[in-house]
Amino acid sequence: MKLLHSFAFCVPLACASVLFAADSTQRPMVLSKTQLLRFNTVIRENREIRVENGRSKQVNAKETADVTTRYVQRLNLLRRVAGAGAEEVRVSEFMGELSHFRARPGQNPPPNEQPSTLMGRTLRVRKNNAGWVYEIAEGKPTPEERQTLDHLAFTAGLLDLLSVCIGNEPRKLGETWRADIPSPRGKAAGQAVLKEVSCVFAKLDAQPDASLATIVISGVLSLERPMGYNSHVEITFDATLVRRLSDMLDVDMKIKGTYVLKGEANIAGVGKTELDFNYPYTLTRTLKIEDK
Repeated sequence: MKLLHSFAFCVPLACASVLFAADSTQRPMVLSKTQLLRFNTVIRENREIRVENGRSKQVNAKETADVTTRYVQRLNLLRRVAGAGAEEVRVSEFMGELSHFRARPGQNPPPNEQPSTLMGRTLRVRKNNAGWVYEIAEGKPTPEERQTLDHLAFTAGLLDLLSVCIGNEPRKLGETWRADIPSPRGKAAGQAVLKEVSCVFAKLDAQPDASLATIVISGVLSLERPMGYNSHVEITFDATLVRRLSDMLDVDMKIKGTYVLKGEANIAGVGKTELDFNYPYTLTRTLKIEDK
């Protein structure tokens, strides 16, 4: 009788637990909000951007060059939270390649990744109203390093836009919505313009301590004169990110799309050159809080 009584007592509890789990997937959830991590929290970031079969066309008075481009940037960073919007970043790994060649089946050059001079260095990173700023902790960067730091800041700003696309309105599992993001006024040089953005709350892995939300985002981002370059950039993106809702940390991210640049540049010894770049890309990133 005691066993039967215990069984009868546990059944309602089990049913209630199942109903609670089901209800938790049906109620709207906030998928994006500002969430500051604790001071001295250390995050390990692994990121790779890869272009395997890009196309780079340059036309000037002397010649027309139309070649295949391979681009790789691979990073392993230890990011320590140093305050609101500030980080100290240790560059554990920074490998890259930018190769242009005429594609020949089975005869393309092998990978030629080279270490960045920033590898092994410590960076100071902060966020202000204008975006991200990357600096070397000690010493003055060379012109090439300054350009690399600016590119890191530029990429960080673009990745932040995924949260802008999601918005802070609560969403139900399975819900699809269009992001209504106002465009900047005027010519908006250097500012991102988002359009045709749609989002899906695709999956929820509900756990007692850390629920993981899978969100799928697709759209188009355009830029006029990015980083001061005389060009127009249009980036299509299909992003899938897994976000831990307790701290809004994107533990896993994959973005695929195409980067298209059309513009012009004054190249030393050549003069005015028309640019036409088309780069299908893949970006992957993982974030993990390191144990102390």
